[in-house]
Amino acid sequence: MKTIIFDSVPSTNDELKKLKNPEEDVVMIARMQTGGRGSKGRSFSCEKGGAYLSLLRLYPCKAKDAFSIMITAALSVVRTLGAFGVTSEIKWPNDVFAGGRKICGILIENVFEGENVARSITGIGVNVNNPLPESLRETAVSVYELTGVKADIDTFVSTLIYNLYQPYTIEEYRSHLGFLNKEITVIRGCETYKAVAAGVTDDGNLILADGEILSAAEITIR
Repeated sequence: MKTIIFDSVPSTNDELKKLKNPEEDVVMIARMQTGGRGSKGRSFSCEKGGAYLSLLRLYPCKAKDAFSIMITAALSVVRTLGAFGVTSEIKWPNDVFAGGRKICGILIENVFEGENVARSITGIGVNVNNPLPESLRETAVSVYELTGVKADIDTFVSTLIYNLYQPYTIEEYRSHLGFLNKEITVIRGCETYKAVAAGVTDDGNLILADGEILSAAEITIR
């Protein structure tokens, strides 16, 4: 695996997408990002002190198993946070929360080739020691705020990369979901309604208590 480190870059995901014909996995690490973003185009604060990286993997799985990439990303963060004293949970499909506030954003971008995922870019931003904007104080949190200890950022990043290559199961993913059997708000376009989350299918769709099955591509939940 090749490692590239930036002091500052707009987006590690975007930098990886510039690579034409990589011959091995590549991880890009940034000390800070000026254009960090999460799923569905949302911005993500990436000040110095956080862990920001993107991992490009070549042919990680079959296309039908693409949700396993999301499982790996979310659980690698959960395990890494646990190693640094933070208990966290997953908000479907792949945000990570601690103490009721968001501590990590994940953006996955896949390129498909027939029945395979030809390459996958997993972008992860974790609030570790970085200061958070006043506007996010009610909704976001950092490792430092939760533990009172400044984590060694290089150790945190290396632990996260190690965990990105570990095996995970859908059962472990389900066990860390923080909203099951609770009322949620489903947002689909201009429509908003209340529902109860009952579970997640093996391929990553959300199951509501009334039996409705929804994909992350079509809805957002709160």
